[in-house]
Amino acid sequence: MARATISERASENIRKKLEDEGRTQEWLSEQTGIPMRTLARRLHKTHPSSMSLDELGDIAEALGADMAGLIAPRVEMNLAAAS
Repeated sequence: MARATISERASENIRKKLEDEGRTQEWLSEQTGIPMRTLARRLHKTHPSSMSLDELGDIAEALGADMAGLIAPRVEMNLAAAS
């Protein structure tokens, strides 16, 4: 079984959180100051590029999440949200 990279997991969790909140990547770009083109590469569905800790921190702050939650496996993130 292939293991997800941190970038893949963060990208998936960020996209899911944006979807759950009815937000767009454009909104996230405006909130974080990360250029839209860069953000689109970071959040690519199948081949996300690596994001820096600063970018992850900025994204977490904009989404009202913590960085650890954005890189947690989906199951753990769901359990934490249900608590």
